[in-house]
Amino acid sequence: MALLLLCAQVPASAQVPMREPEIEAAYLVNFLRYTQWPEQSFVDARAPFVLTLICSDEDASSVRAVAQAAGLVNGRPIEVHVMPPPRSREAAPDAHDLEILLSSHVVFFHKSAGSALEQELRSLSGQPVLTVSDLPGFTSRGGMLELVSSGGRMVFEANTAAIREAGLVVSAKVLKLARSSAELQP
Repeated sequence: MALLLLCAQVPASAQVPMREPEIEAAYLVNFLRYTQWPEQSFVDARAPFVLTLICSDEDASSVRAVAQAAGLVNGRPIEVHVMPPPRSREAAPDAHDLEILLSSHVVFFHKSAGSALEQELRSLSGQPVLTVSDLPGFTSRGGMLELVSSGGRMVFEANTAAIREAGLVVSAKVLKLARSSAELQP
């Protein structure tokens, strides 16, 4: 039911059959759809949603395709940026990378980012940027939404304290679908 609600806005051609990367992409687009950002998060009423992926280019292809198929979300286009995983970079994010992260509306830390995302996540703490990942333990490390495979389905866990601290409002309908850590244990 959760996947059905979150994928309802994705065109039918992108719905069946969906692989895990496509399901994650549908979640990301729908998190954009059901989250409210402070007004100052946008330059103007037509500014795009900026979705930054910390992953390889090939891991980003599903997100690009689903974002393109979604068209406008709440009247705004979706702009997808890709940054290489932290372990393939020498050190902490440089000023340019930090600027990209802070100008994003959603940052998705793909599991290929590994545990080297701590500095990026710390840089985003308290900022109006929705942080999402499929890394185990992401919400316990301060991330906002964690995608988890559970019983052959994709579900998610929410860190409502981190969401509130960032000044974001995720729809109660979406948060109602979130699982607690205890429910996600095998």
